[in-house]
Amino acid sequence: MQVEVIYEDTQSKKELVPNVVRKLIEEDKVIVLIGEVASSNSIAAAPVLKELKRPAIAPTSTNPAVVMDPADPTKVNLYYFRACFLDSAQGAAMANFTYNSLKKTKAAVIYNIAQDYNKGLAEVFMARFKELGGEIVAEETFPEGTQDFRPQLTKIKAANPEIVVTPNTYAESGLILKQAKELGMDNIFIAGDSTHAPQVIDIAGEDAVQNLYLTTLYAGDDPDPKAQEFAQKYKATYNADPNSNACFSYEAMMIIAEAIKKAGELNPEKIRDAIETIKDVPVPSGTFTMDPETHNPLNKPVVIIRVVGKDFKFVEKVLPE
Repeated sequence: MQVEVIYEDTQSKKELVPNVVRKLIEEDKVIVLIGEVASSNSIAAAPVLKELKRPAIAPTSTNPAVVMDPADPTKVNLYYFRACFLDSAQGAAMANFTYNSLKKTKAAVIYNIAQDYNKGLAEVFMARFKELGGEIVAEETFPEGTQDFRPQLTKIKAANPEIVVTPNTYAESGLILKQAKELGMDNIFIAGDSTHAPQVIDIAGEDAVQNLYLTTLYAGDDPDPKAQEFAQKYKATYNADPNSNACFSYEAMMIIAEAIKKAGELNPEKIRDAIETIKDVPVPSGTFTMDPETHNPLNKPVVIIRVVGKDFKFVEKVLPE
């Protein structure tokens, strides 16, 4: 199969997204789209995809609203699909790993109350952790722009948790870990994929992140042969290690290729229908099956990694259920 790739740069500005999507469809005559990466930008693309009836797959947009109908958020957008898991899956997997694998039963949570991502992960973690039998011994929040987390961390330290959950950005988590270390806290910490960035180590300092686990989409050292094969091919082509965006964009293309084969022709409506029926396709992160009802992947595992030295190392995969 010969594939021609036509791309446009949204500059990560959601106000540019609708015109970019419209150009690709109306002028460039694309049959199916991959993108966007950021959830806010994907949400901005949704009305145009629905209007012009072109299927698209968002590789790494984890916000639930991405694949929902922009006119009726209780219904799915017929033309938008997702390659990755949802934010809620991370929160549940985080709780499952903490309780079942780490065997920790007392947790504290600290999060930015102003951000839906942070708050959502925290709420799902707490609900699932308590459902499993765990106890939330402290719940601390902070407003946007906070730089000093010592008041919250002092209260958390007094509550004596076995693990501290920081479902925040790498900048916020970095400062939290740095200041926790300064307060003499040697707790295990766990964070989400927005903390999966080398900058968190730079901000916190290497000593402060050695007890840090994270939930994420992809790990380059995942021992799955499919993941290793992808990593080797990517490095040979680009002389760099792949990240989550690279992996899930690749998986989105694999899903599209399979859908085109099933459709038997380059017809957007037939390809859309075929994407809904994708089942058990081998991909670098595991096996992909599309849920036709939700347009989200079924049983997508969440990858757990931890910081070792200055590197992120694969630990295991955890199902959110």
